[in-house]
Amino acid sequence: MKISGILALSLTGILHAEVLYETDFEAFSVGINQWSGTEGWISNDNTSGAQSIDGDLIPALQKTASLGFNQPAGDLTFVAKPINYDHVTAGAPIVKIDTLLGIEDSTNGRRDDFFLSVYNSAGNRLASIRFDNEAPTVDGTLFGFWRDDGLLQHDTILDFIHGELFNLFITIDLENNLWSADIDGNPLFENAQFTATNNPVDLGLVSFEWDVDAPTPNQHGNNFLLVADLAITNSAVTTPPINVSYTVNESDHITLSWQTAVGFDDQVQYSSDLITWQNTLPNSSFTGVNSATTVYFTDESPDRGPTRFYRVRRSPAP
Repeated sequence: MKISGILALSLTGILHAEVLYETDFEAFSVGINQWSGTEGWISNDNTSGAQSIDGDLIPALQKTASLGFNQPAGDLTFVAKPINYDHVTAGAPIVKIDTLLGIEDSTNGRRDDFFLSVYNSAGNRLASIRFDNEAPTVDGTLFGFWRDDGLLQHDTILDFIHGELFNLFITIDLENNLWSADIDGNPLFENAQFTATNNPVDLGLVSFEWDVDAPTPNQHGNNFLLVADLAITNSAVTTPPINVSYTVNESDHITLSWQTAVGFDDQVQYSSDLITWQNTLPNSSFTGVNSATTVYFTDESPDRGPTRFYRVRRSPAP
C-alpha cells in the first residue's frame, strides 16, 4: 500500500475579535458616587461615597475608579457594567477581561474582601475572583486571590502586595464552561470550571464588589479597590494546532501520534482521493480529554487500498 499523506486540520472560527466594552475612565466626572451613572455603569449605592472617580490619586494614570474607603450603605456594595453579550448569536464564545487594578490596605485596623464577579443576563452570579484582604491568619496565610465557581472558593496560592497595581487577565470559554486567569503573566488557574451553578452561562454583566467583613457597615475597613483600566473583548474559539507524526510497521500498518488538548475532541479521518473523507475507522475518536497527553492510533484495516490519506480533525468538545 502506498501512504500518500498525513494531514492535520484544526477547525477554527474566522471571526475577528470585537471590543464589547473598554474604558480608562477619562470620560467620567471626578468625585464621589461618580463611577455609577456614566457609560451604563450601575450600583446599589449612589449616595454614601463608597464608589468614586479620582483625578489625581495616581497622576501617571490620570483618572481612576475606586470602591471602598468611605462607609457604605450596606454590607455588600457593587459597581457593575451590563454587557448582555449573546455568544451563541455572535458565534464567538471566548470572552476576555483585561483590567489594571490594585488593593489599598486599611489604616483603621479592619479589612474587607473585594471581588470581580461575572453574572449572566438574568442577574445570577456565575463566578468570581476574590481579593482576600482580611487580616493574615495565624498559619501565615497572606492576602491573596481566590477562585469562586459560584458554590465553592479555591485558593490560588498567589498573593498580592498592597498599594501595587497588577494586571488581571481573564479568559472565559462560555461554550465549554471553562476559564483561566493570570496576574502580570503569572497563572492563577488554567482551564478550571467556570461556574458550578446550574444558571445559564452567558455574559450579562461584570461587577466589582466590596464585602464588609463585619456585622455592620459602620465597622468597615477603610481599604479600597482601585481600577485604572478595563477592556472586555470577544473572539471565536482558538483551536490548538495539531502536529501529527507517524510510523509504519513491518506489517504495513500506519500509526499516527499527536498531542491532545483539553476541551477539544480529535477525530482521525481517511480518504482515497482527498475529496471524500470518512471517520469510520475503529477507535479513531478521542473525546472527553481531561488533560493533554500523547495519543496513538493504528489503522489495522485489512483492505486499505493502494492509496490512503489521513487527517486529524480537531473541534471544541460539546
